[in-house]
Amino acid sequence: MNPYVILVFQVLFSSGTHIVANDATQTIPPVILTFLRTIISSVIYLGYMLYRGTHFKFRGKDLLLLLFVSFLSVPINQFVFLYGIKFSTAKEAALLYGLTPVIVLLISGVYLGEKITKTKSLGSIMAFAGVAVIVLENGLRVGISHVRGDAFLFIAVIAWALYTTIGRRLVVRYGAMTTTIYVALIGSLMFAPAGIWYSIGYNYAALSLGQWLEVLYLGIFTSIVGYVLWYYALSKIDATRVAVFTNGQPVMTAVLAYLLLGQEVNATFIMGAAVTIGGVFITQVTPRGKIGATDTRT
Repeated sequence: MNPYVILVFQVLFSSGTHIVANDATQTIPPVILTFLRTIISSVIYLGYMLYRGTHFKFRGKDLLLLLFVSFLSVPINQFVFLYGIKFSTAKEAALLYGLTPVIVLLISGVYLGEKITKTKSLGSIMAFAGVAVIVLENGLRVGISHVRGDAFLFIAVIAWALYTTIGRRLVVRYGAMTTTIYVALIGSLMFAPAGIWYSIGYNYAALSLGQWLEVLYLGIFTSIVGYVLWYYALSKIDATRVAVFTNGQPVMTAVLAYLLLGQEVNATFIMGAAVTIGGVFITQVTPRGKIGATDTRT
C-alpha cells in the first residue's frame, strides 16, 4: 500500500490519541494508564507472534539499538507523554509533536552526518518560536503545572524523534512488524516493575466503561495500529519525509478537541501553530526547492 496513504491514517489515529489521552489522564494515573495499555498491546503482539511464528533475529549492535529504541518507546515516550498531557491540552500536545520533523533533521545532522543548512536552521528557529508563543501564553495564564506538562511533552517528542530516526535502521533490516513487536514487548518489560509497583492497591474495579474504552483505544489503536503504520511507512521512505506528516496533527487535533472536549482554539494558538508549521515546512526546503528531499541512510 502507498506509504503516504498509510501516514494519513496514522495521523488520524495520532490525533485521536491526544484527545483520548488528555481525557483519560484526568482520572487514571499516567503510570497505571501506561501499564494497562502495554498489557493490552503485549497480549495481542504475543498472540500474533505465536500465530505467525515470529523469531528473534537481532544480533550485535542491532541488539543494543533494539534495547535503546525499546526504552525510548515505552518508559520515555509513552509514559512521559501521558504524564505531560495530564497537565496540558490535546492541541498543545499535537503542536509539540509537530516539531518532530525539525528534531529529526537535527538528529540526522549528528547521527547521519547530514548537512544542516541555513534554511533548515531558520525553519527550526521559527518552529520553536511558534511553540514558545503558545506555551508561554498558556503557562502564564494557568500556572506552573501547565508549563511542566508542556516540558514533559517536549521530552516525549524528542524520544519519538529518536525512535523514528534510530529505529528506521532496524525497520529496514528486520521489517516493520517484527521491529514494532519486539520494541513494544521489550519496552513493556522495562516499564513493568513501575507498573506493578503502582498497581498494588489500585482500585481497577472503579474504572468506568468509558475509561476502559479509552484504555483500549490507547492499547490497540495507538500502541499497535499507530506504531505499526508508522514503522511501515519508515520501511518505505526516509525518516524526514515520514516525520513531516506530524505537521497535520495540530490542525486535526485542534478540530477534534473543539468538537469533542470544547477546548478553546484562540488567536494565540492559531498564530503559534501557523508559525510552527511554517517553520517545519521551511526545514524541508532544499536549495533546489524540493520538499522533503533528504539522505535516506537511516
